[in-house]
Amino acid sequence: MSISTPSHEVEILARTIRPDNADLSDDAARSLLALKLTDGDRDRVNGLLAKAREGALTAEERSELDDYERVASLLEILQSKARLSLRRAGLSP
Repeated sequence: MSISTPSHEVEILARTIRPDNADLSDDAARSLLALKLTDGDRDRVNGLLAKAREGALTAEERSELDDYERVASLLEILQSKARLSLRRAGLSP
């Protein structure tokens, strides 16, 4: 999935979460790494991306895709912090 930053929300979350600060417990880090979109959501995103490539998205679908992109960005920030926390603890992610 190609992620574009739709607003300042991701920047604000990154400053709040501080993904470069490896301060998560091992259990918290592993729990965050287990978070994923459901198969149904991944299918929906792929369908929306296909329509976007064709230039056929409605305004409502564009908004929905933007929402998925923000969720994916949040997960990327959290999981980056989780991987760093595990590496700093000498564990593999």
